[in-house]
Amino acid sequence: MSTKRIILANGSRLLREMFHRVISKADNLEVVQEVADQDELSVALKQFMPEWVILFVPLPDATTNWLDGCVANNPSVRFIFLFADGKRITMKSQPSREEDITDLSLKDFLHILEGNLQPT
Repeated sequence: MSTKRIILANGSRLLREMFHRVISKADNLEVVQEVADQDELSVALKQFMPEWVILFVPLPDATTNWLDGCVANNPSVRFIFLFADGKRITMKSQPSREEDITDLSLKDFLHILEGNLQPT
């Protein structure tokens, strides 16, 4: 099984570091970049061609609009939006696919990233 590349974007440095530690314990996942703003994300997407981008929300409205274009321009990348309440995530991918997931365990979340579990 190939290693899945992940970019952690936006949110607090503490959240990015926490998720980095959790993800690095999984065998088939690798955090290739942590970015703090949309300019860095554009460059990182081109450089690393990740399978996943994980973003922490809420996001500013201007960033949300920019991300819609980013999703459309990177059809092979899947985007995960983690909400501050910790109870809900939204997955976006091309073509215009969006899926809300609730009550997901950390283990199931890692399995989705690895490609071993389909969201329900």
